[in-house]
Amino acid sequence: MECSFCGEDIESGTETIFVTNKGRIFYFCSSKCEKNLLKLGRKARKVKWTEAYRSEKVMRLKAIAAKIKKVKGEKKEVKKVKEEKVEKREKEIKKKEEVKKVKEEKVEKREKEIKKKKGVKKGKEVPKKKAKKKTIKKEK
Repeated sequence: MECSFCGEDIESGTETIFVTNKGRIFYFCSSKCEKNLLKLGRKARKVKWTEAYRSEKVMRLKAIAAKIKKVKGEKKEVKKVKEEKVEKREKEIKKKEEVKKVKEEKVEKREKEIKKKKGVKKGKEVPKKKAKKKTIKKEK
């Protein structure tokens, strides 16, 4: 037989038996267990030294460990998604840079063709026309 409150095994002949009006039978190993349940109205799963408390604690720890594993798995997935986004951004930036280079090369080719048509040799530029300076006299 085991104690109804703490869950310890009881030697025969040393137990205390309590029967309720409804017919429920409680077995206690000590007066400590009897007082905690009947007089003080405590629940075995909330008292640290009982077997019920220890088993519930193990269950809570397992549940917490499972939640932590789940969160860690989610963090890894989120991290992978972020890395993929960063890679996409980098690829887009590289494409933009390549497009810029191609456009610059086209502009340079056009400029060279224009210079050739005007008959300018390499290294020499076409002199620009000087703008005439206009002087404006202020009236006092």
